[in-house]
Amino acid sequence: MEHFKAIFYPESVAVIGASNSMEKWGAGVFSSVLRTSNIKQLYPVNNKTSEVMGVKTYPSVRDIPGPVDFAAIVVPFNYVLDVVKDCVAKGVKGALVITAGLGETGAEGERLQKEIVDTARAGGMRFVGPNCMGHFNTANSFSTARGGGEALRKGNVGVISQSGGFAAHILQIGAEMGVGFSKFVSTGNEADLHFEDFFEYYAQDNDTKVITAYIEGLREGPRFFDIARKTTKTKPVVVVKVGRTNAGTRAAKSHTAAIAGSDHVYDAMFKQAGIIRVDDVEELFDVASGLLHIPMPRGNRVGILTFGGGFGCITADASERLGMEVARLSQKTIEAINKILPERWPHANPVDTVGYGEVTYPCLWPMLEDENIDSVIVIGGLANMGLRKRMASLKQDAFQDQDDPSSMFGMTLDMMKAREEEEKKNLAKLYDYMKKYKKPVLTFDRRVEHLKDEPLYKELQENGIMIYPTPERAARVLARLSEYAKYLNSH
Repeated sequence: MEHFKAIFYPESVAVIGASNSMEKWGAGVFSSVLRTSNIKQLYPVNNKTSEVMGVKTYPSVRDIPGPVDFAAIVVPFNYVLDVVKDCVAKGVKGALVITAGLGETGAEGERLQKEIVDTARAGGMRFVGPNCMGHFNTANSFSTARGGGEALRKGNVGVISQSGGFAAHILQIGAEMGVGFSKFVSTGNEADLHFEDFFEYYAQDNDTKVITAYIEGLREGPRFFDIARKTTKTKPVVVVKVGRTNAGTRAAKSHTAAIAGSDHVYDAMFKQAGIIRVDDVEELFDVASGLLHIPMPRGNRVGILTFGGGFGCITADASERLGMEVARLSQKTIEAINKILPERWPHANPVDTVGYGEVTYPCLWPMLEDENIDSVIVIGGLANMGLRKRMASLKQDAFQDQDDPSSMFGMTLDMMKAREEEEKKNLAKLYDYMKKYKKPVLTFDRRVEHLKDEPLYKELQENGIMIYPTPERAARVLARLSEYAKYLNSH
């Protein structure tokens, strides 16, 4: 694992091809390392200028006075072999080759790429790439990804991507969804270090609690699934695997020289190994975040609590389509809800509160107590985060038309504070119920993107309650978690 320590935890770094021209990759990579790393020594290598971004340059890696743990190689493809020879002579243990134009271009590129690999391995150096976009480690803020990683939240989701450009999209979506990352690597052509090498490393990495991946094709399929079978029992793995169609398979091959293989085989092996396969990047991080925060459901029977029949129908359809069972309410639960709602409620699951005031929590308690229900999706009425915003924006000027503006303002504020206190009590009870009955609760709020800065949002997440922008996305996450729980229970 010495080479992984050099790649993710280097103390001295050389950027070969570092540049002052910001439109060049060499400038972007050097800037990222300069801004985000806690390394002790950073050496720009450029034989055409005396300094890069105020740091003294060296004509080659061999000219650097001290040791070099890691090298980022950002030079044209026809210079890469010579640079690798210099790195080997210097004793560099780990490297990353950004450069494209090698194995993915055809026979001549493959020949040159093989010579680069043979030279590196013979000299005891392992490398990422070529044809990749970098990597980062939030544990020490080290990043070679162009644009840096300082804006990314530190967390427990590790990302492995076989695409460079699409990896940027993956990280952007994850960041927008509030995901916290541990490590990221764009593996590129995988000429030397393969996807499976990073997969095995992440499996042993204490900072990574959930492994996520974008896969175009595996070079060591049997090894991958052997690692997966050992890993998924204690650490979940969530993947987007492209190549479901012939067109996608051809695109993957031309993109990073990936070995795409039969999608049916991949699908079967993923299921056998306990890997959660998802369809897109949003679902990738929906599920990853859910795995980090939501308690595992004991089964696939879902209860649906909604303020409107249409939302209930949509959620029920989505749940059953995804393999969930819309649970039958016990007679005890029906009788309990009869005491809360008017006669016109459906007397079945989904439980529609038919617009009958603030009755979400009173209806939720018997549903969580119901032995026929393993999890609950709540649509509306849970964790009224908008209340605090309305309280903060409440102004006495809004009551000037009243007979006694000051008194009316005070009464309104007191009423809102009382509602907030009641909400806090209900949430505390909900957290206790979830622990007592071991049942996850998911909820929907279309304003979720605007609520993520709210302190209550973080509190809910820490207590296992996730909020999704559509009921379908909540159902999709619950279905994936139910499948994974079934796998864990059978192993």
